[in-house]
Amino acid sequence: MDQAALSACYARLEALGVDVFTCPMGRYKALCSPDGALALNPSAIETGAEEHAILLHEEGHFATGAFYTAASPYAVRQKQENLANRYVFRTHFPPQRVRAALARGLTEPWQLAEHFDLPEPMIREMLAYYRAQGEL
Repeated sequence: MDQAALSACYARLEALGVDVFTCPMGRYKALCSPDGALALNPSAIETGAEEHAILLHEEGHFATGAFYTAASPYAVRQKQENLANRYVFRTHFPPQRVRAALARGLTEPWQLAEHFDLPEPMIREMLAYYRAQGEL
């Protein structure tokens, strides 16, 4: 795990005015509130790459204002999740950065996951997004 990348995530959240704290939450890995609170459940987070992805994703929610309530319809929830993820992709892993990794021979999702210190499902989503946009 790249500790510098994790530290940078926490610093960006702090700069956004987000109070990050830990607490047990059963099956939930993280919950955030538009009032600037981000709760992490360390017992549910399995790897440093997963923590990195969670912090980036939650940063996306705070940076874009893409929040929803538990009672929100699925379409609203998915739209807000997509906004947060696209913020992460565009801000931290722009297409030129992904293309550079691909050009270096990192063509498998697992290779890109190791390179960017992210879980493979997030890499797959990012690749699908950029391909759909015609950017890869």
